[in-house]
Amino acid sequence: MPDNNFRFNKELLNRFVNIAQPYFFPLAAPSSSLRLILLLISSVLFVMSVCYFGIIAIGWILQYFYPIFMSDVAPNFKLYIENLQSTKLSALSILTILGSLLLFKYNYIYIKDKLRPWLLIVGILILLFCVTGLNVSLSYVFRFLDTSLNVRNENAFWDFLWVYGFIVLIALPVISLYRYARLKFGRYWREWLTNDFIERYFKNRAFYILDSNAQNSDIDNPDQRIAEDIKNFTSVTLSFLIDILQAILTVTAFSAILWSISKTLTVGLLIYVGIGTWIAIYTGRKMIKIYYDQLRLEADFRYGLVHVRDNSESIAFYSGEKKEIRTILNRLFKALRNYDLWIIWQSIVDLFQFSYSNLMRFPVYLLVAPLYFSGEIDFGTITQAWIAFFQVFGALSIVTNQIESISAFSASIFRLGNFDKTLNLIANSNPDKESIKYAQSNTLDFDNVTVKTPDNLRVLVKNLSLSLSKGDRLMIVGESGVGKSSLLRSVAGLWDFGSGLIKKPNLINTMFLPQQPYMLLGTLKEQICYPSSKDDFELEELTSVLREVGLAQLIKEHNVNEVKDWSRVLSVGEQQRMAFARILINKPEFVILDEGTSALDTENEKNLYKILDELNISYISVGHRKEIKQFHNLILTILPNGGYKVDKN
Repeated sequence: MPDNNFRFNKELLNRFVNIAQPYFFPLAAPSSSLRLILLLISSVLFVMSVCYFGIIAIGWILQYFYPIFMSDVAPNFKLYIENLQSTKLSALSILTILGSLLLFKYNYIYIKDKLRPWLLIVGILILLFCVTGLNVSLSYVFRFLDTSLNVRNENAFWDFLWVYGFIVLIALPVISLYRYARLKFGRYWREWLTNDFIERYFKNRAFYILDSNAQNSDIDNPDQRIAEDIKNFTSVTLSFLIDILQAILTVTAFSAILWSISKTLTVGLLIYVGIGTWIAIYTGRKMIKIYYDQLRLEADFRYGLVHVRDNSESIAFYSGEKKEIRTILNRLFKALRNYDLWIIWQSIVDLFQFSYSNLMRFPVYLLVAPLYFSGEIDFGTITQAWIAFFQVFGALSIVTNQIESISAFSASIFRLGNFDKTLNLIANSNPDKESIKYAQSNTLDFDNVTVKTPDNLRVLVKNLSLSLSKGDRLMIVGESGVGKSSLLRSVAGLWDFGSGLIKKPNLINTMFLPQQPYMLLGTLKEQICYPSSKDDFELEELTSVLREVGLAQLIKEHNVNEVKDWSRVLSVGEQQRMAFARILINKPEFVILDEGTSALDTENEKNLYKILDELNISYISVGHRKEIKQFHNLILTILPNGGYKVDKN
């Protein structure tokens, strides 16, 4: 089970870095995290320098096309542009741009296949600077509008009203493009991260190892972690990190305005926000564990419903409705009890946020109103002070305002972090550990093979040495539970607990037929061809194959290109014959049957084994029917104490 003491600590940071960084910079690179931070800082400085020249260019354009605005309406802006055009700032900006480009060139070998996220980062930063600049401009426009109304200066009012409309007109496409770029970035990141997890999930058959029915895995609901947690991780990470950057820009831009109006107000704001943030972090620590448990319990409840759907026929045969209802409701009540705890803490957080947000109006009025009444500031300055205070307050309160999403985000990091760590362990498992080893061969050969249970407490088969020649047919028999199916899984490479060497044909040339064949979600053509592509075969070939295994009626009864739930459409016996149809289509060299004909009548069973003989395919069978012994020339009997004996038939 996961750690119960969830905290904003180094472990959380490490898990976050291991999941987030690879999209932008490879973890294996020297000093990778430091390089990534330098590149991010460099990107910000690069955009700041570009925007510096952009502001100067805007000043030149206004001076050329609208000189009256610069001289009469907004003389302060003209003075601001003139102050910006210093030799030192220009030189520093040029050096920053060149230094950023050199830094990216130096690290190009590591990010050459990651250019899309970096281009998006730079684009979003530029748009973010534009949005912040528009907000600052609007604060001044509102100041001058309110002042002109207060002093009844009609000409100034209309001039700035037109300026306000012009800024809004510019802001519409900028803000739309900014929000579009953020969402698109999150979509690309989710796609990449999901692909990465899926590839590792299927590597070294991790999906099989993590199956709770195969081993005692503590990675619950990997499907939810891939589908939901990754989506939440990418969207919240991107939103939170960009919001932090936007907060830094907002504080930098509006603090200067606020400081010029009232130094006391600025200091009081910092103290107020600091106290609120500390309370929010303390509350968040309590909520992370609750949210983590809620994700797990909700997934367990949903899996219980899926389990009923997948096993509806068996449950109906057993009349197990009452038992299933109790099980499902028990899972629901566990989720609801945890949610009750969440409601309590959510109510506390809501109360805190409400009081925190509404009480912040007092310092503005208390500290700015006396300045207005004494004549030290004009009426519009009150509006600008309120806008600046609100912007800085919102920027500094990012933790307080998003404590719920941060809690959910932290829980997702822990879940994805556990999943990521486990997948890496499976992918990089030690090849030197004691386990059954494998080598490729044209025939099957057991060299001193010992098969054990996963906990190493029980030996199923001990020191098995057996060589099969081309065309040999081996049948494995023994009492129930002695390890017959486990030995077959060892041959298939799914069960490597033990020691020894198994030489076998390539997996591409091997097919495994379990008692319950796999029916993929697809068309009838795809079912027959699996695992090959349906495009490799003509309909006539498929029809002929179905006829040989006694399923010719399927072509008449179903549209071969229609997707259906074939595990429900076909009976178990029909599914087993479908598995033999796949053998006829794919023509493997070696077949493993784990009671693969148990649902068939004697005549159909005989026909299918005859097909294997005609194709000259070597095979191993596990079965309890004495009738199938006639199709095998070797009988391997597994004894209860791990021993075995081999007889010729």
